[in-house]
Order: sequence, then structure tokens, then C-alpha cells
Amino acid sequence: MKSITVTIGICVLLAGATNLIAQDQPATTPSPGLKSEDTKVTKATVEKIDKDTREVTLKKEDGKLVTIKAPETVRNFDQIKVGDIVTAKYSIAIALAIRKSDEPPSATGRESVERAPLGEKPAAESRKTIQINAVVKDIDRDKREVTLVGPEEKTKVVKVPEDMKKFDDLKEGDHVVVTATESIAISVSEPEK
Repeated sequence: MKSITVTIGICVLLAGATNLIAQDQPATTPSPGLKSEDTKVTKATVEKIDKDTREVTLKKEDGKLVTIKAPETVRNFDQIKVGDIVTAKYSIAIALAIRKSDEPPSATGRESVERAPLGEKPAAESRKTIQINAVVKDIDRDKREVTLVGPEEKTKVVKVPEDMKKFDDLKEGDHVVVTATESIAISVSEPEK
């Protein structure tokens, strides 16, 4: 089976990938500090292709059909065939670091995209990293939850893993840095025979 990692940022399948991926799966929480990672993988089968409009109809694992339009940036669109398997893998990793500073909440980020070589099945991988400075607004020690206030006064409740030793040192008003890396990879492969 021929399989190539794909980026969502430029794949037609990218736009539809969010429709393919299940929403609320539990996150795993490795290592020290506030760090969590969540990965979701889903597959769909190419049911129909309209080369003129660049629309691809995909049948998801639950049987539902989704039609997405591949932008011109999708390289090797003509390599897609009915029956091909589209695999979308979405990952998000979040890390939180405590720091002492009076710096106001802010956000910065960077993004990268890779595409499959010419002549291969369409594939792409997109990775986006955002770093946000936030302030601890509230702490629920029993539930191990922290309410953070970020840029534009937006709040977010974050569950703190059991292995975060610095959780007991957190105080309301502490400044923290949240780094989130989001990636999506899409691959198109021939079905197994």
C-alpha cells in the first residue's frame, strides 16, 4: 500500500478533514509540567471525483458522505482515484510554563506546510505553533482546573494533569506561557488488496 503524509493546510481534503475528525476524544498527559497531547485519526473512502469542479466525495467511517472542493494548491489531484483511502491525522500538544513577569497577555505564532512530491498521491502536512501569555484568574484545586485569561480578555479553563508538580505553587495572578502546536496530516493511499 502506497501512503504519503499530507498537509491539511493545502489539501482539498484538508478543508474537509475537520469534518472527518471526531471531536471529543480523551487527551493523554505525558511528563512533568502542564503538558497534554491529543491525537485523532480518521479515514474515509473516495466515492466520487469531479475533475472539472475539483470536488471529491468521501465516505466517512460512519457511512456519511462529505463533499469537499480541492483548491488549486492541491498538488497531484489527478492521482486520486475512486476507492482510494484518505487518512486524516489531527494532533494538538499543549504545554504550560509558569513564569514570573508583569508582561501583559499576548500571542505569537508560526506555521509551516509541506506537500507531496510531484507525481505522487496528494499529501500534505501543516503545523502551526502558537505561544500565548496568560494570567491565572482562578484555581480549582479539587478539580485540578485553572482558569486562564489571555489576549483580548478571553478565558479558558485548563485541566491540569496529576503529574504536574508545580500545580500546588500556582497562585491567582501568576503569569503563564501556553504553547500549543497543532498539526494535521492527510494522506491518500490505494486500498489494500
